[in-house]
Amino acid sequence: MAPKAFQTSSLSISLACVRAFIAKHFVFVGVAVAYLALVRWLRYKRTNRIMSPFADDKRPLSSMTAQEAVEIMTQLQSLEFPYAMNKARSVALLKAGGIPTMSKLFAATGQNNTRNAGRRAVDTEILLRESQTQPRDSERYMDAVARMNYLHARYRKAGKILDLDLLHTLGDGALEILHIIDNEEWRKLSDVEKCAVGVFHRNLGEDLEIPFIPLKSFESGWQDGLHFVTELIEWTKDYEKEVAKPTTTGDQYVRVYVDSATKKMGKAVTALLRQVVGSDLDDTMRTSLCIEAPGPFVSALIFTIRNTRKMLLRYLVLPRPEFFAYHSVVSTPNAEGLYNFSHGGFQPWYVQPSFWSIWSPRVVLLRMFGARKPGSKGDRYKPTGYDLKTIGPPPQEGKGLEEMRATVEFMKGRGAGECPFAGMKQRKEFATAKE
Repeated sequence: MAPKAFQTSSLSISLACVRAFIAKHFVFVGVAVAYLALVRWLRYKRTNRIMSPFADDKRPLSSMTAQEAVEIMTQLQSLEFPYAMNKARSVALLKAGGIPTMSKLFAATGQNNTRNAGRRAVDTEILLRESQTQPRDSERYMDAVARMNYLHARYRKAGKILDLDLLHTLGDGALEILHIIDNEEWRKLSDVEKCAVGVFHRNLGEDLEIPFIPLKSFESGWQDGLHFVTELIEWTKDYEKEVAKPTTTGDQYVRVYVDSATKKMGKAVTALLRQVVGSDLDDTMRTSLCIEAPGPFVSALIFTIRNTRKMLLRYLVLPRPEFFAYHSVVSTPNAEGLYNFSHGGFQPWYVQPSFWSIWSPRVVLLRMFGARKPGSKGDRYKPTGYDLKTIGPPPQEGKGLEEMRATVEFMKGRGAGECPFAGMKQRKEFATAKE
């Protein structure tokens, strides 16, 4: 052990070096300290504003309205955590294939093959994006919900889609938002933000005619959105443990939606991708989807990347400004009255050809790995855009307009901005009507 006098001398030399550096580079040091302080202040300014109405017991969480929940969800999707929100949607959609009744339905309807899977995935994601980003009383939200209800209706009536499966899908959407943000982002969600996720999913579930009967507090009622989302996630995990089992259709689901993305890159790249995907799943869903757990090297690599990103965002990167907000869907229709999709993948469904949609770095990189160029194959990928009233599998295009109109009229008659946990009467009436 070094003598105490030597340790004191070394410390003095170190402090002297620090003082000398600061004196020589005081402008640089001052700017750096000011920048770090600015990042810290701006980073938490938005979340403090979100929590402000409910801070210091000003208002109980149970008073949060549907409109407030949508506004908070919009902040999370467009400014705070666009990466995590998009990833949560993708992981939740993948996990649907781990439920045997769902994967068997995808196979039976012809949506579980390489020809149809790309469009089915994009159509589903668009409908979810529209329902998650538009106000509950907007035409686009109601059209998206009405379309989903119509596309599900005949399968629910035939018993091929169970109410429990739909409740699980709804719950997975909420579960992955909380899980991915809390584990991969630069900060965790506040209780106010979790409450907003709960209020939103409660309303979406009601609009999708999904009964909440299996949840513990259905009869007594939930205190607020935080209470609701906590129970919904708890039930979702239990349901997965109960029904998620490996099946040939589940394995095929992964081969179509995951393996096909890297089929031109060799088996090593596909194996790596499967491990990366597997890192986002628990043991139950990995087993059900027949996906391998990540090995030590991949686990260490993912851990390093995620934590480096967290640190950079938290301490060094300024928050996303309003004028650079991420838009999940375009805000206005095109000249033909349709909506284009600006987040195309390997198949550019509904992407309008433009300089940016063809030559942006992301699109060029995807094309290097086999992605199609927007506008290729003529009208094959519908570059003119999508119509929320007709989107879906080709056999269902143009069908269900009357049923959808009735659903939209019904939704227009109910309130959109009320506090959904202020009372239990409407929820019980809804459940009774479903029974």
